[in-house]
Amino acid sequence: MSVPARETVPTPLDDLLALDPRLPAVWAWVQRLMTPDAAHDEGHLRRVAVWTRRCAPDEPAALAVAAALTHDVINLPKNHPQRAQASTLAAQAVREALPGLGFTPAQAHEVALAVRDHSFSRGAVPETPLGAALQDADRLDALGALGVMRVAAVGGHLGRSLLDPSDPWCQQREPDDQAFTVDHFFTKLLRLAGSFQTAPGRAEAQRRTAVMHAFLTQLGEEIGVPYPSP
Repeated sequence: MSVPARETVPTPLDDLLALDPRLPAVWAWVQRLMTPDAAHDEGHLRRVAVWTRRCAPDEPAALAVAAALTHDVINLPKNHPQRAQASTLAAQAVREALPGLGFTPAQAHEVALAVRDHSFSRGAVPETPLGAALQDADRLDALGALGVMRVAAVGGHLGRSLLDPSDPWCQQREPDDQAFTVDHFFTKLLRLAGSFQTAPGRAEAQRRTAVMHAFLTQLGEEIGVPYPSP
């Protein structure tokens, strides 16, 4: 009696990987190298790929998806001493690997530039439209409801307290997101909207930032310290 073949379960990335025959090999390479965590997983890569395409509709789909899939291939923890160099290290790996996966050296260079410049820690203004789109797409995933979930996940992983009960909104002190998770809204997240490079990214960033203000307003009601919404 023959054993029926196991059904292949589709993954969230399958629709994007089908856009170009080279992309499955890129994804396989990323899976071998990348160290995922709750905030940098397959779902994050897919969302970044979708928004990279939306923010740069004129860029080739293969390059947009390849940039999104590889942008965290070197994923160092937030408290790692080389955190600010992670995107540079990732770009070097991309530039070396992609020609062996069917991309031309010029295409590998363009993807590598986008990967290098996307990082908030690096503080760079992207040199190319693909880089601007990737940076916007990655920053969007730090905003809105997803942003709230991701900052909570990272804060919990690093053992940070939720908030400073005596001054949760940093009105009488400098924000310290190494100590308090909520402080990360004030050191970074609520400032991100002004850094977006593309029109679709800017519009979505404003919407998602409003969602985070609404979350903080509700949090203020629950802890009995009203949030001083701008």
